[in-house]
Amino acid sequence: MSTEATPGFTWRPIDRSDLSAWLRLRQAIEAVDKDGRPPSEAELAQRFTDSYVDMARGSMAAWDGDRMVGHHWMKARTSAEPFHDFWQLGGVDPEYRGLGIGTQLLEWAEQAASLLHKERFLGAPLALLDSCAMDNATAVDLFRSRGYEQVRWTHHMVVPDLRAALAVMPESPAPAGVSFHALSPDRSEDARAVRNDSFRDHFGSTHATRETWAQFTGGPAFRAANSFIACERGEPLAIVMCEEFEAHQKITGQRDLYISVVGTARAGRRRGIASALLAHTLHVAVEDGYDTTSLEVDADSPTGALGLYKRLGYQPDKTYALQRKFVQVI
Repeated sequence: MSTEATPGFTWRPIDRSDLSAWLRLRQAIEAVDKDGRPPSEAELAQRFTDSYVDMARGSMAAWDGDRMVGHHWMKARTSAEPFHDFWQLGGVDPEYRGLGIGTQLLEWAEQAASLLHKERFLGAPLALLDSCAMDNATAVDLFRSRGYEQVRWTHHMVVPDLRAALAVMPESPAPAGVSFHALSPDRSEDARAVRNDSFRDHFGSTHATRETWAQFTGGPAFRAANSFIACERGEPLAIVMCEEFEAHQKITGQRDLYISVVGTARAGRRRGIASALLAHTLHVAVEDGYDTTSLEVDADSPTGALGLYKRLGYQPDKTYALQRKFVQVI
């Protein structure tokens, strides 16, 4: 990798032995950017066991001595229809911004993604997909300078006082005949089926395979006891899947229930099942000691999710732009 724009830095893939340095970098970035999801070392370690991530060839870090000052890694999707949206994530230490590190990481990604893409989806078009906060002018300008296009927007939404919000929340009873169940291993496949059915018309969504679903539900942040599935006469109709990022509590002193997935199968739509199930989830959460709750939502969701969340007390906190660039496969 060329280092002409940033002399003095060392560049190499991220290794398991770099976890502590990687965590320090992510914490430094979060302290300034405040994206609301500070990582833990266990969550970063998941990247090395994810079959859709190749850390040896699909990650890169910039080093100043023994200090990691920039990082970038990519995750392949499960399908490429009509093209492969190769997901990428990265960032630069706030003390090292403006030195060209971010530019070089994005340049490297275009080359690295091509080979990894061909191994999975030979002949399919390739795009790199990233995200940045709209209030991060430096990141917005960087993506624009590299030829990325803003293709979609998402809102990070929060309920800053869960107990107070529940006190004034309108009642959302379960429709007659619908029952709610905490997620258990024997219901996991039903939950996956609901997720895939409900997200078929969701922007950029790909099929959740058994493998990717197991990685998600087996991750250190996943909370099965706070995740629920709605059924009617045994038929699964809706899910709410939740995570908790323990680093958030260490920083803020508050427990936040992150709503990772809310989905309703087509057979259960427009019956109020999702709103009732999410309300049930939040009531259980406050009894379990959660102080706040947060989620991400597509600003243009075809299911009306934004309105649902607002009715349940969520308010937009930040807006993110999904940045996409089609690249030539070489």
